[in-house]
Amino acid sequence: MRTREASILLGISRQRLLVLLAQGRVKDAEKNGRFWEIPVSENGMPVIIPARRGPKGIWNKEKPTEPKMIHVNQNKIKGNFGKPPEKLEPVLSVKEGKRNDYGYELYIPGPCQIVYEPYNPAPCGAHLWINTYNSVEFIHTEFSSDPARQPSRQIFI
Repeated sequence: MRTREASILLGISRQRLLVLLAQGRVKDAEKNGRFWEIPVSENGMPVIIPARRGPKGIWNKEKPTEPKMIHVNQNKIKGNFGKPPEKLEPVLSVKEGKRNDYGYELYIPGPCQIVYEPYNPAPCGAHLWINTYNSVEFIHTEFSSDPARQPSRQIFI
């Protein structure tokens, strides 16, 4: 596995993973030319050797079992109708366990699955949502009515 996939699985930045690799703290990782080859354990995760001092590491030790659910809240879209821009509520929600985060624009860096369940809605009542095991990054959590605003990430299909 390469550094990008490993950093997403571990839930840390690629730069932090490169520091751990340089310190020799990723078990059995080898550098092949300019690239790192990172093996995975039987649970599908790279193994990080803990440091002897300092704070405990924040990397994920197991693959997530439940996907994050990205939902466009239809009720908030209807409720925003006719409101001035400064009073608009965020309509995108990311549900992970009991946590629920809201925003206006988000970025999904890896694979995701679009689910339509007309006869078996989600606990929140949604019939259509997106599932992903990757980290989701909110680009905008504050609304801007500026038409010249450019998104901070260009997403090409």
